[in-house]
Amino acid sequence: MKYIAKIKDKKFKISIEEKDDKLEVILDNIPVSVDFTLVKPPNFLSFLLDNRSYDAEVNVDSGRQDATQKYFVTIKGKKYECILEDEKFAKLKDFAGIKSKTKVEKEFKTPMPGLVVAVEVNEGDKVKAGDGLVIVEAMKMENELKASFDAKIKQINVKPGQPVEKDEVLIVFE
Repeated sequence: MKYIAKIKDKKFKISIEEKDDKLEVILDNIPVSVDFTLVKPPNFLSFLLDNRSYDAEVNVDSGRQDATQKYFVTIKGKKYECILEDEKFAKLKDFAGIKSKTKVEKEFKTPMPGLVVAVEVNEGDKVKAGDGLVIVEAMKMENELKASFDAKIKQINVKPGQPVEKDEVLIVFE
């Protein structure tokens, strides 16, 4: 698969192929040695990049529905926003003259049905990307749902012990 990754104001071309149970990664036309292992599912991993070790927390913005996906990656306490886009989709957008827009959602919805275990914020709180908002238990696992951008909490629509359905609005942002 070929992707375009955008981190801050920089763009990177990434090609990822799986061969012989190993990942072949090419970053901006340069082969890169990558190996990783999932340390704590679903989003904590440890990886080697050109023989340098890193630990990372990777959170996906579940609100996107196109060939572009937003991730928040925390390495050594620093949070990075990464937009990952299928290379073919990016070329089609460029050809059609479509500009990428950063869409700020006003509603935070649950990505899965479950039971609210805890609400980690209060109305009026200011949160940063990656901050925990709500913990939802689904399939006997607790999932901490995190903010995908900086915002202020306007309204909280759920309480601990409340069952929720997929795409139910949990929090409204200002």
